[in-house]
Order: sequence, then structure tokens, then C-alpha cells
Amino acid sequence: MRHSLGPTARSSLYRIALCVLTGVLYALASPPAHIHLLCWVLFVPLLWAVQDCTPKKSFLYGWTAGCCVHLFCFYWVAGTIQRYSNLSIPLSLVALVLFCLYSGLPFGLIAFLGVLVRLRTRVPGIIALPCMYVTMEYLYPFIFPWSVGAGQYEVLPIIQIADLFGVYGVSALVISVNCAVYELLRNICRKTSFPLGTIVWALLLCVSTVSYGVARMKAVESALSQGTPLTVGIVQPNVLLEERATPLLAHDIALRYTRLSKEAADKGAALIIWPESAVNFVFQPHGSPSSPSGKLRDYVRELKTPLLFGSVSSSMDGMRNTAYLLDAEGTAVGHYDKVRLLAFGEYMPFSDLIPQLNGLVQGVGDFKPGQSIDPLCWDGTCLGVLICYEAILKDLARKMANRGAAFLVNITNDAWFGATSCPEQHLMLASFRAVENRLYLARSANTGISAVVDPVGRIRSRTALFTQASVVETIRLVHIPTLYRAWGDRMAHCCTAVTLVLILYIAAVRLRTT
Repeated sequence: MRHSLGPTARSSLYRIALCVLTGVLYALASPPAHIHLLCWVLFVPLLWAVQDCTPKKSFLYGWTAGCCVHLFCFYWVAGTIQRYSNLSIPLSLVALVLFCLYSGLPFGLIAFLGVLVRLRTRVPGIIALPCMYVTMEYLYPFIFPWSVGAGQYEVLPIIQIADLFGVYGVSALVISVNCAVYELLRNICRKTSFPLGTIVWALLLCVSTVSYGVARMKAVESALSQGTPLTVGIVQPNVLLEERATPLLAHDIALRYTRLSKEAADKGAALIIWPESAVNFVFQPHGSPSSPSGKLRDYVRELKTPLLFGSVSSSMDGMRNTAYLLDAEGTAVGHYDKVRLLAFGEYMPFSDLIPQLNGLVQGVGDFKPGQSIDPLCWDGTCLGVLICYEAILKDLARKMANRGAAFLVNITNDAWFGATSCPEQHLMLASFRAVENRLYLARSANTGISAVVDPVGRIRSRTALFTQASVVETIRLVHIPTLYRAWGDRMAHCCTAVTLVLILYIAAVRLRTT
């Protein structure tokens, strides 16, 4: 006997399919497909899935959608874990599932709270949902922090509001338009009145954003034309993990660095930038002339060009992920120790409380965080260094800019992620630091993607993945004040306050009715 699904089961499968569609749209709106137009509708399927649902069911559907979003966008986590820690494929897949369950949780909370707001308040969804979404991006401790607004990174007129509100402003705009599209489609299907107020508000936000963006781009580019030029040389050596682990190839790797650096110097580079972990020894600023550190200083002296490079430093309390700046004489004029370490990569969370966690997973480091975020300076020019995923952390770059950095440098080693979408996602998120602070960002990635991002967010001299390259680009040093640099994440604070007020109001209403 054949059994057909009942109406309830069919409805549940339909809603789950909408949750999966949400994840698919998020993935297509992100690199490598980066279909930017999909950003404006990617949240609509989830809103459709939870309409007419109870808050509890909305939470489950939202959580499902959040898991799908992270599974499709961050699929590379499993491969990275396998390469980094040598875990088996099944265990790596288990780790990916746990990552998706954890990272998808706030989507469930948004869906749950969104339904409660609709049922128990008169606050329009186009006001409440963007505030809740920004609150999620701002407060939730994602392992890999990201923003839905970053999907517009190549649509320059849209992203200029980042110098006012940070990338959170773009996220709020994207979710606002999603809410407007959802309400329009819902009212059409239900043959109810046209949501005039919602559509007008969304159009007003879009028109004002684009108008500001066009005007601001012209003003910034005019200011840049008056800036002090500085030619930087970016080296992308393309040292694979297998090559780095082979001592017999150390000489060949060194020759690769010197050849690419000489190319940059011959083209007039006034500063050469090597990626994170460029040297495979503990650099010692005052090491003997015959030591690897001494030979590197001699090389810089022969090159007659300052060099910024990534290394590992050692002190009494442990190892650090460090960037050193050598002047044209080979003298170390400053160093920066990575302040924000990557959980499960450079340290094991909670290992201070439970020492037994150290060494539990092979490949997880025991690095110590740095304490200073002061810029590194030479010959009167200062730069802020962001190592690896620090470039996706908004407040760190802003603080460096406020401490006098004239431009930003991101050094990274994305070889761990392989030929996946991660390196481009990394570049996408990092590019917003240039717009928020109106500073150039020079990026040296071991295996790519290296690039220069100008203060309006335009990506220049972009390299291909897994190629050797030497990029020379002239940047401009100029001070352009921004509201975001001065105020920071005040918009996110306001969104968080609105979300908290909504939660308290809903709780008060529930108490009065019980």
C-alpha cells in the first residue's frame, strides 16, 4: 500500500526546502560565484518559511537555514581541519557539522525573535529584522566573523556607507531590502494591500546610499590625488605546505623570495612585503651574522629596500606570530605580535582553565597573543599590520588607523585552505577595512590572493591563486577622516539596544498575559 504524505509533513518539507534555498542563495552571493544581486533576496526564503509558524518551529527552521548557510559557504572547514590537524576525513566532517550547528544557531534566534515581534508588537519587520541581524553579526562569537553586507564588496557605490557605519551599515541595508521584497511578495500572493510604507522606506534607503556613495567616491578620489605617493612591492612566493615541510627545498624557496623581491625592487618599490610565516626560523633581530637572521639582514642591506615579513618570535612566556619591519640597512625598526589569535588554529580555547586540552588535537598551536597594536614606522611613514584573519576584524584596523597608521598591510598564509572559496572570501571581508578607514590596504598572501585595495574599495593588482607573483603598486598616503573611525560600531550598538528593548517589551507583554 502506498502512503502519501499528509498536509503537515508536506508543509514541513516545503519549509525545510526553503531553508536549504536560503543557504544556496547565500553561497551564490558569495565568492566564487559572487552573484551580488542575490544578496537582496537571500533572506526571503527563510522569511517565507517561518511565516504563520509558532516561535518554536521558527527557531528550528531558522537554525536549519543557518546550518545550510554555513555548510554551503564554509564547506572548506572540513578540508582545512584535515590538512591542519591530520584528522581523518570522518572526524573532519564531524567537526564541520559541529561548526555549522554552532554558527547556525543565531539564525534560529533571529527567526524566533522575529516571529515574536510580529505577534506581540507593532514594530515593522523592516525595522526590527535589520536591527536583529546586525546584533547577531556584532555580538555572536563566530569562529570566522563575517557580514552579509560584505557580499556587495564589488558594488562600490553601495559600500561607501562603510565609512559611516562600518560593514554593518551595508548589512542593515541588505536585510531591509530583503524584508521589503518579502512583504511585497507575501501581499501579492495573499491579494492584500500594497505595502507602500515598507517599499518607500526601502527605496529611500537605497537611493540615499547610492547618492552618498557616488558623491563620496568623487571626494575621496580627489583627496587621494593630493596624497603622498609610496610604491610598495608585494611578494607572493606560492610555497605549498608540502614544500615548506621539505628541508631539501629550503634553498629553492629562499631563491624564490629573493628573485621576486629583486623584481619588485627593480621596479621602484620603496617597501617590500612578504607574507605571514615567510621565514621558517625564529627571527632574532640581533642574531649573529652567520645565523639565518643575520643572513636575512644582510640580504635586505644588499637590496637597499625596507622589508616587512612574517615570522615566529620566541620569548620567556612562549611563541608568537610576528611581523618584523627591517629598514634599508637591515636593522629591525619594529615588530608586531598578532593580537587576535585564531581559535583551534593558533590556540586551544579554554586551555588556560583546562591545561589538558593542549595537545589534544594535533596541529593546534600554543601561541601567545601580542599586547600592542601600535603601527610600525620607518622614515616618518607608519603602517598598521593585520596578520591573517585579523583583517576581517573591524575594530583592530580602526584602532591602528587612529594610532597613526598611514596605510594597512595584511600578511597571510592561506595555503591551508587549498583551492577553495576561502581565499577570496578572506579578501572580500578584508577589503572593507580600506573603505571604513579610507586607507590603502596592501595584502601579501603566500599562495594568493594578493592585492592592493584603495580607499574606495577598488581591488587592484589582484593575483591568481597558487601562482608566483611580484606586484608593484603606488599607493597614496593621505588623512581622510571618517565617522566610523571616530565613532566605531555605534550603529551596531544602537541596533543591539533596539533588539534588547524588543526582547524586554515582549517579555513584559508575556508577563502581563500570564
